[in-house]
Formats: sequence, structure tokens, C-alpha cells
Amino acid sequence: MFRKCLLIGSVSVLFSAGAQAADIIEPAAYDWTGPYIGLQAGYAWGENDLSAGNVDTGGDVQIDAAIINGEDGTFDLDGFVGGAHAGYNWQSDSLVLGVEGDIEFADLNDEVDILGVDGGDLLGVDEVEVNWLGSLRLRAGFAADRALFYATGGLAVGGAKLTANDEFGDKFADESDTKWGWTVGGGVEYAFTDDLSGRIEYRYADLGKINVRSEEAGVDDEAELAFHAIRAGLSWHFQ
Repeated sequence: MFRKCLLIGSVSVLFSAGAQAADIIEPAAYDWTGPYIGLQAGYAWGENDLSAGNVDTGGDVQIDAAIINGEDGTFDLDGFVGGAHAGYNWQSDSLVLGVEGDIEFADLNDEVDILGVDGGDLLGVDEVEVNWLGSLRLRAGFAADRALFYATGGLAVGGAKLTANDEFGDKFADESDTKWGWTVGGGVEYAFTDDLSGRIEYRYADLGKINVRSEEAGVDDEAELAFHAIRAGLSWHFQ
């Protein structure tokens, strides 16, 4: 009888110890809360409208004084983007909220032929450039342990330049400006370790329009500045 009780007690102790050991070795869910910094790079592209007109001596704009690329009035703004980001996340259960800012070098540009109203003579060439970008955004997402699926949106800013050249490539006039707008998108992020995560993100940005006008040169041209972008990035977390 004593041996039977001893055996039952030993089995009970072993099951209890096994359960406690399982609790000890079971990995805790990843916590996204905390600050982070990182690097990102990608490609941006977008088809935009450009209008071109001549300014007469009285300052009135002759809207139909020129047409672009024969008839369509569009240009393709595309190129490399890359830079650094920093932010902070707050996690409650599976909900992750955060704020993030970034600053990037950009090499987005295209040239547009300006033709006469009859579609014949080349009057000039307009060049559109975006050479830097930045944003300040909110993030909201759903965490599945080390995977985070999120949406993001907020303010966007960039440095843009529109140059009007004559048919020989000599500059008529140019305008450089810091343009403000908005951006929205989403992505997926995965924590490879407690300190390092990687992401793939899509965003659309609209920086409005840039205009170059010179009565002396007789030009009044305006270009839209909107584009899509895909970025890959790495982030270092401080928890």
C-alpha cells in the first residue's frame, strides 16, 4: 500500500514539474512596444500631367499656346528613393499603434518636349525633378507574434524643381520649391530577432504642383508631383 501511494505521488510530482518546465520554456509573444531607427530604399514612379503656356506682354496666359509630347500632356516621374526612418510603437494585445518619420534622398526626374500648337516645331524642353523626400506618419496594425501588418498615412514633403529650357537646351527659367502634401500606404514587417526587423512597404504620395512662370522668358508651365513607391527596410528596436 505504501509503495502504491509512493508511486502515485511520484507520478504526480513528475507531471507537475513537467507542466512548470513547459511554462518556463514556452516562448513569450514578441512585443512591438518601444523606439526604433532604420534604413530604407526603393523605387518610385508616377505618370503626371504637365501644362505649358506662353505669357504675352500683358501677362495673360495663352493656355493653348503649346502642347506637350504632341498631344497627351503627361510625363513619367520615376527613380530611386532611399534614406533613414525612426519611430515609436505602442502595443495592446494584437493592436499596434505608432508614429514614424523619415527623410530620403530621391532621384526622380523626366524631360518633356514642348511642341507648337500644330504639333510641329519643338519650342522647348521642360525638366521635372524631385531630389529629396520626407514624411511624418501614423501607423496602425495587427501583430501576429513577430509579424506586423500595418497601414500608414500622414504628411509628406519634398524638394522639387521645374526647369523650362529652349529647343537648344538653354534655360528659359526655373523654379525650386519645398512642396507639402500627403502620403498613404501599408506594409508588412517581421522581427527576425528581438532587436532587428525587416519590412516591405508601399506608399502613394501627392506633393501637389510646381509652377515656373516668367514674363521675361514668356513661359508659364506647371507640373503635378504624385507618385507610387515600393520600399524595403531594416529597423533596429530598443526595448
